[in-house]
Amino acid sequence: MLGEMSIEDQAMNATNPQHGDDRLGIQFYMRTVEDTARSLAEGRKCFKEREFIRILVPGDRNNVVDRPVMKTGMLTSDDTIRFSRQYERFKANQEQKTHDGTPLTLWPQLPGPMAEELKFMNIFTVEQLADLADSYVAKVPMGHQWKQKAVAFVATMKDQEQVNRMMCELEERDNRIATLESAIAEQAEQIQELIKKVK
Repeated sequence: MLGEMSIEDQAMNATNPQHGDDRLGIQFYMRTVEDTARSLAEGRKCFKEREFIRILVPGDRNNVVDRPVMKTGMLTSDDTIRFSRQYERFKANQEQKTHDGTPLTLWPQLPGPMAEELKFMNIFTVEQLADLADSYVAKVPMGHQWKQKAVAFVATMKDQEQVNRMMCELEERDNRIATLESAIAEQAEQIQELIKKVK
């Protein structure tokens, strides 16, 4: 209780924004999230991995914070500074780097156990599997078949991207034509009004 603390303890707590943080359960982890900018640009679902933090209050199951890691450069709001010890341990133990592309776990054709097996071989995305060197393909169970399926999937996504781009271009063209037609119709009306006034 605050009343049971000494004046010195109270003063130290007031100036220490990390007071009580040592009692929290802190978990840094990577989460696959949609890369909305890239998805929009490429016309297909693209994903990236992002650092997240989970903050648990011991004894309170309902008091859990789970959100992207904040890096502000200020002690009170920068998770990597506030929980620097846990963050350094997370970075040291991190098993993989960021992998852009379609995660194997989100590829419906691939069974879950196979995705785990490929992950063990440091293959995390469909694009990585499609680009896998032949010398490594032989090490993957049914590797050539899975690589061909991955290549076909990536090609389909690229074709869909081209279709989406073409559709956008056609839509822009139609909008420009509609705008021009509207302007021409408006000018025709104005000309008719002028002709009436002249008569």
